[in-house]
Amino acid sequence: MLKLALEYFLFIFLASLGVLQIAASYANLRGLSFFTRPIWGYIFGSLAVVGGFSWFYTVANPNPEVASAITLGDIFSYGWSNPYPDKGLIMGEGESVFFFLLAIVCALLITIVVSSIVKSGIPPRTPERMDEETPKGLEALKDMTLFQAITTSLRNRKGKQ
Repeated sequence: MLKLALEYFLFIFLASLGVLQIAASYANLRGLSFFTRPIWGYIFGSLAVVGGFSWFYTVANPNPEVASAITLGDIFSYGWSNPYPDKGLIMGEGESVFFFLLAIVCALLITIVVSSIVKSGIPPRTPERMDEETPKGLEALKDMTLFQAITTSLRNRKGKQ
């Protein structure tokens, strides 16, 4: 069961990472995107989502004899590839939810860290926008990474005191 749990975790992680990159490109959140051009975010995200689904439902399928009978509806059916149908996808519903949420949190953390490392050399704000008020919330991620937004917010808070 551990093998299936790790495969399920990897599947959700890849799909979540892809969705986060597509969403960052769509919303023009350059601080969360791995790429400078949005088209690369769309391409990477699409490949991650499609690759994750394809890998999990074909290569990592615990019941390969069922793979030839897969329809589109089967992909969205809960637990079609489960060797123990009465216990949920992995071992039980609780374990499924745990690995699902863990994979999503890991994908979000990896997105934050990688985008911050990749974009660390980029100045957080252009010189002509320095006199404007610092954007708050998700708007800040259009100009800077999350770590840059946090440090800017802490500096502004310290300067006001």
